[in-house]
Amino acid sequence: MEPASKPYAVLAVLVPIAVLAFGLLRGWSWFSLLFSALILVCCFPLLCAMLCMWLHGSGYRFLNVGIDWRSMDDKKSREVASRWGLWLSIGTAVLLLGMALITTNLIIGLVLTVASVGLMLLPFAKGATKGSRLPAWPRSKRIAAVAVFTLLTIVPFAFVMDGGAGSMSNSVEVSMDEEGFTVKAPFFDHRFSYDEVDDCQYFEDFPKGKRVMGYYDGTISSGKYENDLFGRYELASYSKIRPCIAISIGGEMYAFNQNSDGSTELLYESLKERLPRCRRNQRHAWN
Repeated sequence: MEPASKPYAVLAVLVPIAVLAFGLLRGWSWFSLLFSALILVCCFPLLCAMLCMWLHGSGYRFLNVGIDWRSMDDKKSREVASRWGLWLSIGTAVLLLGMALITTNLIIGLVLTVASVGLMLLPFAKGATKGSRLPAWPRSKRIAAVAVFTLLTIVPFAFVMDGGAGSMSNSVEVSMDEEGFTVKAPFFDHRFSYDEVDDCQYFEDFPKGKRVMGYYDGTISSGKYENDLFGRYELASYSKIRPCIAISIGGEMYAFNQNSDGSTELLYESLKERLPRCRRNQRHAWN
């Protein structure tokens, strides 16, 4: 390991530990913690290595992009590696954010993930062996660049995982206003207008069915589920609470509840005052 690489190796270890410690203090679910750990362990060390490559031209022999490094001298190799390191750093940062957003907004998360791959491959556009001058910065400026890059990457990542772009907490959050209501849970984030709801029912014993794609940790069941009643539908539910409110909008089905039988029934009563079509259904049938 080159001497210049050692601080980046330390950073690659300390930052993921700090983010996970923050998550523990904030009460992230075990799913959020494990998912964050997986992403950070896979991606953040790569980001640190690419920052080192950008600022120092280090580690170019490990950059397997079809370049014959033996045909270049060390100076030229470091210049080529520096250009690659910059774009790989940007792409890895976008990848981290995209992977986090997949947990709350699948489409945006996938778009950012695909975009990150494009950014990483951008150096091919003007030639893989095209170099750029190594940043001739003093040590303090390089430290500042790494700090800014790390903050711009980790702060949005932690913000998303903490529920800032949706809910990844162990709760089903419902808020109502004069025009509609919002339901948020892991893999479930919808705003419903009262006028668009075609039907609404309260089920005292709702059959949640099986998970197709979503979240389950013993407390919350949410995301895309399937049962015999609706087929494919979207669920935001406390796993051990049997009652659920089910709504139909344009042929799409959604079901949600609160953290107790009583609070779910109170929510239903509040919705019933605003929705023209609300009814109880103690049986497992949509009729």
